[in-house]
Amino acid sequence: MKILYVYGMEQTKDIIYNLHKLGYNAEEYSRRQNPSVLNDEEMERLASYVKDHKITHLMSIHLIYNLAYVAYQTGIKYVSMIWDAPYIKLYTPFGRMDNCYFSVFDKLDCERFRTAGIPHILYQPLAVNQDNLRKWDLITRMVGTYKDEISFVGSLYDQNSYDKELEKMPRHLQDYFISIFEEAAFRWDGVNRIYGKTDRAVLDCIRRTVPEFDLDNKYDIEDAAYFEILYLIRKIANIERTCVLNILGEMFPVTLYTNGGTDVSMLPNVKVMPPVEPGKPLLKVYTCSKINLNISLKGIEGGTPQRVMDIMGAGGFMMTNYCAETAELFEEDKEIVMFKTPEELVEKSGYYLSHDEEREKIAKAGYEKVLNCYTYEKKLKRLMEWVEGET
Repeated sequence: MKILYVYGMEQTKDIIYNLHKLGYNAEEYSRRQNPSVLNDEEMERLASYVKDHKITHLMSIHLIYNLAYVAYQTGIKYVSMIWDAPYIKLYTPFGRMDNCYFSVFDKLDCERFRTAGIPHILYQPLAVNQDNLRKWDLITRMVGTYKDEISFVGSLYDQNSYDKELEKMPRHLQDYFISIFEEAAFRWDGVNRIYGKTDRAVLDCIRRTVPEFDLDNKYDIEDAAYFEILYLIRKIANIERTCVLNILGEMFPVTLYTNGGTDVSMLPNVKVMPPVEPGKPLLKVYTCSKINLNISLKGIEGGTPQRVMDIMGAGGFMMTNYCAETAELFEEDKEIVMFKTPEELVEKSGYYLSHDEEREKIAKAGYEKVLNCYTYEKKLKRLMEWVEGET
């Protein structure tokens, strides 16, 4: 077996490091690939490399079209680890190729893929690089030297497609979608209240009344489902994250680390900071925040996001919206803290900000759980055993 690891948009060296640690013959490809564009020149170059270097497996994070095609063309296997949900790129011919193998972290997404006939799907929780985290030992070095009380690292989705493209909708359509937002937002009990609310009649009405609207659906899913994923999920994330930060900011010091372009006037009581460099600097933010907040996209129905794994792997105290699958991976109130309503979030925030010893005990237990159970070493070992065992 000889693995060629190819980079798409991600920067992490964790995969290639752990492949080497496990003893695999693995190397990195020097040319980064655009995940969603087929490029004849790039595919020809990659196919030649595969043949000349006797590569048996291509590997990447997320589905990269060039890799799927070259693997099929050269008769080798392609292994892709999916970090996002819902991951609609698998609803393409590339996802259905018999030589493509996918690891996904959301159980509900996993079942949907299987139902859709995608041949090789493995459920695995997301992971961390345990060696770096043990070496840095941030939980010992940094806990007690807090910089932030409550912090959130991520996007507010304030540049979402719903706001940018649908502002000219007729009032009755706006009211219809507002009713969906009111039903779905701020309820973190594991029930999906978005999917199935849009139909062809609604989309036809948007097309007639908003000339700029162009639902360019290239995937093997219904237009209505694609619309809900692309427009509604991100808009609800914008509503939830903005409102929650403001609610917390009225009572506690709150810091947001996010990309430029955020309208800070919408966050009058929140300290807004630029994004932090990935790697150790970002992990220090997690460790030096008394409470790290996660509010998952509604599209992540059954999975535990990478943000949660990274925070806990750094030794940070994790407070996240409720997810039944996360409750299977971690023991509530002993390794992680979850909330189902804004009221519960506020109550628990106040409690844990004033109970340092209890909060740090939970952070320590979560840290050990992640580094003992959810590591790239374990994940890649199981993944490659599964790939080789699949027929």
